[in-house]
Amino acid sequence: MSVKLLIYPPEPAAILERLHAAAPEVTIVVAEDERAATREIADADAYYGRITPELLAAAGQLRWIQSPAIGLERTMFPELITHPVVMTNPRGIFADDIADHVLALVTGFARQLPRLLRQQLRHVWRPEGYEVMHLPDCTLGIIGLGGIGSAVARRASAFDMKVIAVDARRTEAPPGVTALWSPERLNDLLGTSDFVVICAPETPETRGLFGSATFKAMKPSAYLINIGRGKIVQLDALVEALRAGEIAGAGLDVFEVEPLPADHPLWDMENVVITPHVAGIGPHTAERRHQVLIENLRRFVANEPLLNVVDKSRWF
Repeated sequence: MSVKLLIYPPEPAAILERLHAAAPEVTIVVAEDERAATREIADADAYYGRITPELLAAAGQLRWIQSPAIGLERTMFPELITHPVVMTNPRGIFADDIADHVLALVTGFARQLPRLLRQQLRHVWRPEGYEVMHLPDCTLGIIGLGGIGSAVARRASAFDMKVIAVDARRTEAPPGVTALWSPERLNDLLGTSDFVVICAPETPETRGLFGSATFKAMKPSAYLINIGRGKIVQLDALVEALRAGEIAGAGLDVFEVEPLPADHPLWDMENVVITPHVAGIGPHTAERRHQVLIENLRRFVANEPLLNVVDKSRWF
């Protein structure tokens, strides 16, 4: 039985060669534009790229979609959720790079680096009032204990921090995690943690999760770190919480609105570190993304279980 894989937008020739080597029996078609993709998807069995309502409507026998993106909040639509097609994503490819970014923020806040860097820019020598957080005395709370959250937990444990987490799927705590709770116990995590790290995907349940009530549940001395999805945190509520002293500060790589507007008050807050959605950048990202595609194509042809199957109704 022949199998056809449609790729759109185009991928580098070297990747196509590796796909052919992994599954020589597969017909691989690369569409140069959306019109060609709409035509070619009619008899495609598999698709690599971002699916749209128009492409799905044109598909006659599609059985598998490999998304190049981990976050699927911009991809999901009702027809896709109810369609029998199996969807997979490349989750796990960013885990170590993002976890390193998180620990850079954690250690930076613990040693007051944001304050010291701003003093450096002003040529100010001011050791007075310099106080630090002793990480072995601190608790780090993780929201979403998937690949990224687990990598954060391992690194935090290496700093002798106490690690707790909430997760919608996992029920057993991995080594290094003292407690793993269901999302219903989020406030318990918030009230205990010195650092709260959002590693969760954007879903109908997590969108807007961090608002005024959530910040009030955090310790006034705690820091929020968001490397998950921007729409999980309501920026207006975050600004209010920071101004009111309800939390100590925030390290943000993702935002409710991106790019963050140049006149947004977060830019000028001395207890906020802003990075422009770069936490996942690393030297091996592209290779890892393509390796998931290659392995899943091999499995698809061999009728083996696919890696990283998505629960489409939950967006992850």
